Amino acid sequence: MTFLKEYVIVSGASGFIGKHLLEALKKSGISVVAITRDVIKNNSNALANVRWCSWDNIELLF
Repeated sequence: MTFLKEYVIVSGASGFIGKHLLEALKKSGISVVAITRDVIKNNSNALANVRWCSWDNIELLF
C-alpha cells in the first residue's frame, strides 16, 4: 500500500503568527505548505524546505 506524503497547510504564513508557526512546524520535522499573498517577498532562506504558494495559484496544490 502506498501512502501520500502529508503536509500541514498554513494560510497567512507571512504574518506574525504564521511565521512563528512555520518555524515551529519545520523544527518538528513536519512538511509544510505556506500560503501567502506575495511568494517572492516571503520566501525566506531560513525556511527553504517550506513549499510556498500564493492564493492565486492555490488550485495547483490539489
